[in-house]
Amino acid sequence: MELKRGDLIRWVVDHEIYEASGDVLVGICPNYRHGIIMEVSHKDPNAIMVYCYDCKTRKENNWMILSREYDKLEVLSGESSG
Repeated sequence: MELKRGDLIRWVVDHEIYEASGDVLVGICPNYRHGIIMEVSHKDPNAIMVYCYDCKTRKENNWMILSREYDKLEVLSGESSG
């Protein structure tokens, strides 16, 4: 999946509920943030700059750099969504 400028995406920030599975906690109710891809890095196509339009607190900035390697990204609309 190729990410492109203008794609609407969502990503998991944390989880509402966790449950124990053996020795680890597993998140079962994810909290999402939504944003528009503003730029995809030319050096690292996994790094993208996103404008987050539903960041809720002052600690969260509207501009974020996300990585496809570490952040669970999902394309909701745009050319990449098929």
